[in-house]
Amino acid sequence: MPPETETAEKVLDVAIEKMVYGGEGLARTPQGVLLVAGVLPGERAKVQIEEKRQGVLRARLLEVLVASPDRVVPEHPYFSRCGGCVYQHLSYLRQLEIKKEVLLECLERIGKLHLDMPVVMIPSEPWHYRNRSRFQIKKEASVFQIGYFEVSSHRLCAVERCPLSPPAINAALEQLNQGVGASCFPEGRSELELFASDSGQALLASVYSPALPQENFGEVLMTAIPGLESVGWFEKPSRRPKTWGAGAITYHVGEFHYRISHDSFFQPNRFLPEAMIYAVLGDLEGTRGLDLYAGVGFFTLPLARRFEQMTAVEAHGASAQDLKSNVGVVGTRARAYHSSVEKFLSATSRNWDALVVDPPRNGLNRVVIEHLCRLQPKRLVYVSCDPTTLARDLKALSGGARYRIRSLHLVDQFPQTFHLETVVHLEAN
Repeated sequence: MPPETETAEKVLDVAIEKMVYGGEGLARTPQGVLLVAGVLPGERAKVQIEEKRQGVLRARLLEVLVASPDRVVPEHPYFSRCGGCVYQHLSYLRQLEIKKEVLLECLERIGKLHLDMPVVMIPSEPWHYRNRSRFQIKKEASVFQIGYFEVSSHRLCAVERCPLSPPAINAALEQLNQGVGASCFPEGRSELELFASDSGQALLASVYSPALPQENFGEVLMTAIPGLESVGWFEKPSRRPKTWGAGAITYHVGEFHYRISHDSFFQPNRFLPEAMIYAVLGDLEGTRGLDLYAGVGFFTLPLARRFEQMTAVEAHGASAQDLKSNVGVVGTRARAYHSSVEKFLSATSRNWDALVVDPPRNGLNRVVIEHLCRLQPKRLVYVSCDPTTLARDLKALSGGARYRIRSLHLVDQFPQTFHLETVVHLEAN
């Protein structure tokens, strides 16, 4: 349905009531609920209504009339243009408070869950925390640009550095902006993802492009960017990448080490991996444990210290290969399965002491929920990167008094953005 445009020229003076998931401020007007980016709770702002969708007005900020005392000067000169961050104008302590408010509001509104327990907050260093950055590249003739998409568009916002990326990735970005290695990229649009090891001494580069690479692309890029150990070129998502170099790097977290190859998922915040492990493990222990959506085995390895037998399940090809390699270090205490979660659960029995789920952003589907309710392990840990799907799934899992929530952790994996990570420990009734 096309947006309603009859209100597009209206300018309003609004009071911002609260922030919602997505990083916009909410105001109530005679015309209905209004959402606008770039504002903070308690502020008054002049806004221009641009459209109305599904009964909600969307507006563009024209001027902050009364500013919040929590408003700060953004760290990045591209803030408000670059689409990556929404909270750089907000003090970090207040960011944490707002994320907690958003989480509890989602649990109450969507999940009908009114919790009387504290939310354990796990903060992060607010800058240079992302071990993985994905840049947009535009090359036309002799002009090479690298950066991010602008807000709600596919226009390129070229950047010289990113305050969320670690020094190793910013150093690579600087080299490319100076033209070193830029000549080997194809004409048109492509994407470059850089992943840095825990030490920052090793980098993994993955290029996504509809074009074919130059034969020596990887060698040229590894020469241009110090520390680059492997380059992968993905012409099509369904195909294996063409690779140069080692094909993977090693990431250390305390006593554990993980092989991470091109296109494998790993925890994004380089300051919080151990805190994340502790939040998930809690007091879990037993005979048989199950790790679903296991990725490369980030939780599987430490869980294998708590359970006599750990089983890990991962459907994604690259991550499943890394998972198999990583669990090899714990011998017979862990087994890896390359399978969809639905297929694995349909063939398993009810004798699991504990089960960990770390699904993608869209959460657990109906089939998985049904299997979990059938299996009903004594303990269930849900790791979520989206509070709306988490609330929906917790409502289903707690229905019929199947499970009760024991603890709730909010892990701030993504400072300066609206994203938040939640770890929920549940126990069967």
